[in-house]
Amino acid sequence: MQKKNYLALIMLCGSLVYFGCSEDAMQFEWRPIESGTGTHLYGVHFADAKHGWAVGTSGTVLSTVDGGTTWTAVSISKDTLTQVNFTTSNNGWLTSIGQVHYTASGGATWNVQHQVRSQSKPPGILDLYFVSTTEGWAVGGKGTVLWTENGGGHWESLRNLSDKHLWGVHFVDSEHGWIVGEEGEVLHTQDGGKRWVRQRSNAEQPLFAVYFANPTHGWIVGTNGLILHTTDGGRTWVRQKSPVNQNLRDVAFHDEKRGWVVGEKGLILHTTDGGSTWNRYPSPAQYNLQDIYLNKNAGWIVGAKGTVLRSY
Repeated sequence: MQKKNYLALIMLCGSLVYFGCSEDAMQFEWRPIESGTGTHLYGVHFADAKHGWAVGTSGTVLSTVDGGTTWTAVSISKDTLTQVNFTTSNNGWLTSIGQVHYTASGGATWNVQHQVRSQSKPPGILDLYFVSTTEGWAVGGKGTVLWTENGGGHWESLRNLSDKHLWGVHFVDSEHGWIVGEEGEVLHTQDGGKRWVRQRSNAEQPLFAVYFANPTHGWIVGTNGLILHTTDGGRTWVRQKSPVNQNLRDVAFHDEKRGWVVGEKGLILHTTDGGSTWNRYPSPAQYNLQDIYLNKNAGWIVGAKGTVLRSY
């Protein structure tokens, strides 16, 4: 019996080395969940451990009340929905081409809360982040930056911050926030958005997502496997060694050390040392993964063709 246990331990250790996975990654197991839709999903967010939403093409809105074990799908329009964010189990927002939608009923009904005025085709609003129950930010094409301080009763357009296509926005607290976009664009505020300054990313390619674990430690992901890291709030950004060259779509961290990145063709990367080393996780998905959301004890990933992964 002791010999069998010893052999099993050797095999387990060998598998960890082979897959390049840490013990933490293996304990945080990702499994596919039946979503009930075949539409492409671009955004996912949870208000608490049970109540979550995902959005995608053909106006698809998925909702769950059991932590993502089962999902209910509805269509609220014909448009592609790009991101979703809830501050309570009832109050939530989602974005689409030139529009911000709002619900006060947990998604039972949605209304257009803001329409971007444009002489040509309205820009896509691509990312959304609420700092509090009332203050939120949204970014998108043509340098679009929107801000509300009253739950979307009024969205103000901040003009002339950038002429770039903006892909991601993240605030670590009410004061410190970052926006990223094409051609290596990084914008930063440390006074709640009153003033934004451009940070030097030393990259010229599209940057898709940004995440900060605290005001000093942050990560950005982009095309061709790019991962940028800062330990000084973005004053300096350094490229981390990436084991892949696929496009990376989103990044999220539990803390300064443990984080995840998702990308093309089911790609999942994991680190337990702040990104000094990134390892490929043996992903159960084959289609492009677009968005990841973590809470203390669980996580959710969404992607193309109705892909939903849940961690256990």
